[in-house]
Amino acid sequence: MNYDSIIIGAGISGLVTGYRLKRLGQNVLVLENSDRIGGSIRTAEAEGYLIEQGPNSARGTHELIDLIEELDLMSELVTAPPRAPAFVYAAGQLHPVPMGPGPLITSKLLSGSAKLGLLGEPFRSGRTEPGEESIASFIRRRLGPQILERLVAPFLSGVYAGDPEKLSVQACFPKLAEFEASAGSILRGAIRSARSSKEKKETPKRSLRQYRLCSFHDGLSALPKKLAAALGENLLDQTRVTGITKSDFYQIAIERNHESRTLTCSSLILATPAYTAAQLLEPVSAGISALLAEIQYVSLVSVPLAYRKDQLTTQAEGFGFLTPRSEGLRTLGSIWNSSLFSGRAPDDHLITTNFIGGATDPDAIRLSDEDLITTVHNDLTKVLGISGEPIRLPITRWERAIPQYNIGHAARVSRIDATLKNIRGLHLSGNYLHGISIGDCIKNAETLSGEVLRQSNP
Repeated sequence: MNYDSIIIGAGISGLVTGYRLKRLGQNVLVLENSDRIGGSIRTAEAEGYLIEQGPNSARGTHELIDLIEELDLMSELVTAPPRAPAFVYAAGQLHPVPMGPGPLITSKLLSGSAKLGLLGEPFRSGRTEPGEESIASFIRRRLGPQILERLVAPFLSGVYAGDPEKLSVQACFPKLAEFEASAGSILRGAIRSARSSKEKKETPKRSLRQYRLCSFHDGLSALPKKLAAALGENLLDQTRVTGITKSDFYQIAIERNHESRTLTCSSLILATPAYTAAQLLEPVSAGISALLAEIQYVSLVSVPLAYRKDQLTTQAEGFGFLTPRSEGLRTLGSIWNSSLFSGRAPDDHLITTNFIGGATDPDAIRLSDEDLITTVHNDLTKVLGISGEPIRLPITRWERAIPQYNIGHAARVSRIDATLKNIRGLHLSGNYLHGISIGDCIKNAETLSGEVLRQSNP
């Protein structure tokens, strides 16, 4: 059977792309290998707790809120308190992350010399070496080592589970790199950018403050479920792609229900992880396949633990905490889900989602469940003053959890994009390209849908 577009992969990128193209009038088909949709977005229930096994929330971008409104999901939306603090555990105590000049000045998270060092950022000379630079090197040069250790590195652990000595500033924070390159300073570059936006009268269509962190009454899985329902018969799960060839059209060989057949399409969108796309595309473009195979992923373990609130001597009110590696905790960070969203735990209980592993602790995924629970519980006890034992909940292990935007990634993605321009009808979508968050994936999928339609109707 022939389609205008076939999308391989029913994670959030593939679902949004398929949904948008269908709405734009295309005959589309989304193929998913497994028996579930949503990719890493997974919500489960256990012992009266709502557990997020992948992402725990989404940042309320304009694209996300627009999509939620279009899907008639606003009544299911839940938002975290916009002023819910996030914490860093340093020097044996929790410190609110400073979110402005005033809190930064009064914060005990940073030393006086580190704060004074920030004032010198506009006067430091810019980098002249070509190529990409690690985030660690960039932050040390521009803002100082303590900013790296106590603010930036913990943040990177929470977002990428990555190593700041390897992550590329050009790939992860391209605006910061552009500010320095264009103005010689982060601060001067930011001021110029703000002035330019003001002169262009670029005003947002809505305030996103109330949507700082979002989820749904029944968890994040509500979004992919709604998208799947909207796709209906245009989505096939438990469908294995066994081969891709290209002539005038793309031929997609599939197996489903022990039957084999071949589908054809004008546009092919791969919305799988990079390593899967690399395997599928080898017969079509060995060059792109090789570039995709270079993208590294890190393993990560999600360890949810719950407690009665009277077990805590330090109240867990806010987003949660991250911790510098120098503090000696093995837990990368803890999200206090029931402090953010209602309906996550029984009354007078706290559910936490804790992450362990990542680029700086690759062996963690091989720990037993018992060792993982003991390690995380001991870390939480140190931070929150917990007495007694935790309520144990199902652990989720991700062998390849998050793509790493390491040094060379920005250049690699540029080569991939340039090569794709010469292969008509072939497109890539996913969190390994231009942003790893749910909001990034939705924005990029919306943009890609427009490009696919334009190419289909030159």
